[in-house]
Amino acid sequence: MELIEKMEEFINDLIGKRMEEVYQEKNGEQYDPFNEELELKVQKVIRKLPKEQGKIIFDYMTETSNNNSDLNEFYYRMGLKDGLKLRKVIQVMLDTLTE
Repeated sequence: MELIEKMEEFINDLIGKRMEEVYQEKNGEQYDPFNEELELKVQKVIRKLPKEQGKIIFDYMTETSNNNSDLNEFYYRMGLKDGLKLRKVIQVMLDTLTE
């Protein structure tokens, strides 16, 4: 495995772990994105629909959830990259000022 591949794997693992940590906390409280009461209501509505329509709604909800997860990860990665770029710029400025 090349060094670049190892670095990419390390960064992906680091981002994944950090995302899990962030999602577990919210203002010092545990973050629970799952709303059990709402989920039960949605399941009740879906059960009342014909099977084919219920599957359409379920598939739509699943796809929407997956897309939101992907979008959240994209923004997190972009923020991390921007932070690293900013760090480099600040370091260059500091190095220039201290010369």
